[in-house]
Amino acid sequence: MKKAITLLTLIISTFAFAQEDTEEQPVNLNEINNKKHEFRIDVLESLALPAIDVSYEYVLSKYSGVGASLNISFQDDENDFRQNFAFTPYFRQYFFNKKEYGARGFFAEGLLQYATGDNERFFNFDENTLDERGTWNKFGVGVAIGQKWVSRNGFVIELSLGGGRYLGDDDDGLSPDGFFRGGVSFGYRF
Repeated sequence: MKKAITLLTLIISTFAFAQEDTEEQPVNLNEINNKKHEFRIDVLESLALPAIDVSYEYVLSKYSGVGASLNISFQDDENDFRQNFAFTPYFRQYFFNKKEYGARGFFAEGLLQYATGDNERFFNFDENTLDERGTWNKFGVGVAIGQKWVSRNGFVIELSLGGGRYLGDDDDGLSPDGFFRGGVSFGYRF
């Protein structure tokens, strides 16, 4: 009888430990909710162009955040409307958030952008003149949408797509009318 009770106790304890290992560990919401700062780097920008795009976001609540992006280009070629520098502050609103911790999931973003760049002008056939390179400075507004995934330990993956329009007249033809915003970013929330 002692052997049967010992064997039964051993089997029950084995199932109890196995059950504990397979159950999902509870999320420490205080630890996740205290993570308010996030840095990201757009890897698509770095791979497609010789440029770096770094973003910082401060989590206001589980439904919103504010931040800014800094884009610096290292292009040497003579492209039309080459952007050398852009500073983009933004506000984000997150939707369809089913988790207790926030600033993740589908988002919409309103943004402002200040950018500088240069442009190689082309030969003007009507006047038989060659215009030289010019520089431009522009301020614009835009929107973007995207999806953000945040792991429990703070790693972030973000996909976004959007754009905007620069404000003001461009009589000299040196600057673009609009801009693109988006990419694939990886980062960390702390």
